Amino acid sequence: MSKKPISLAVASLLLTTFSVRPAMAQQESEQADGWSFKVAPYVLFPNMNGSATIRGIEADVDASPSDIFEKLDFGAMLFLEAATPKFAITLDGLYMNLGEKGLTPVTGRETEVDMKQFLGQVNFLWRVAPWAEIGLGGRLNGIEGGLKVAEGEVLPGLDVSQSKMWFDPVIAVRLTAPLESSWHLGIAGDYGGFGIGSDYAWQVFPFVGYQFSRLFELGLGYRALGMKYETGSGSDLFIYDMTIFGPQIGAVFHF
Repeated sequence: MSKKPISLAVASLLLTTFSVRPAMAQQESEQADGWSFKVAPYVLFPNMNGSATIRGIEADVDASPSDIFEKLDFGAMLFLEAATPKFAITLDGLYMNLGEKGLTPVTGRETEVDMKQFLGQVNFLWRVAPWAEIGLGGRLNGIEGGLKVAEGEVLPGLDVSQSKMWFDPVIAVRLTAPLESSWHLGIAGDYGGFGIGSDYAWQVFPFVGYQFSRLFELGLGYRALGMKYETGSGSDLFIYDMTIFGPQIGAVFHF
């Protein structure tokens, strides 16, 4: 059977504005001994490149943002942070439900591909310098994929599906630098998997933000993440080997 491109997202998963420290000195002073909170819905415009294998059937993936949003049935992305001047707890989550219908290249049989993906990541970060945080975290990955091919005059139909969920421990770093007044920029990233879940999992997220007021900030960034996870064999083989990259925009609300 010929390989069929599948569009799915993570959706990179998995970060807005991976969030940034407020750059206003007055606000820092007022919150010196207390908690601050951020709520940041965001949108990732992902490109996806790699392959996915479901029940031993491999499909190449090469999708642009327009491909993904055209096939998007539902999606949600949200970043949360609770922080003190000494440490921060961040939570990043995204969910996407993608579907595509088409025809097989040679026989013209109807096909239907469905892919649901969830990514949830928690990081515990410690401030080791005014501009640097390091920490530990974990990412929960969940993928449910299905492929249906209608029965032909000679060839039988096909209906396969597979669901997998796995956990990747990660080491995380976030570096931020205030610019003029309300501007700041930085870079965040993590690396993990270590064979406990994925063979490897990595993420890099440079960002820039402008805080219009104590409440509202606009964050822009470019996220790139990748992972390789493999389990099973033969007709039970599942492989997710993907790189996701693209611009991201988020609205950050400070409390």
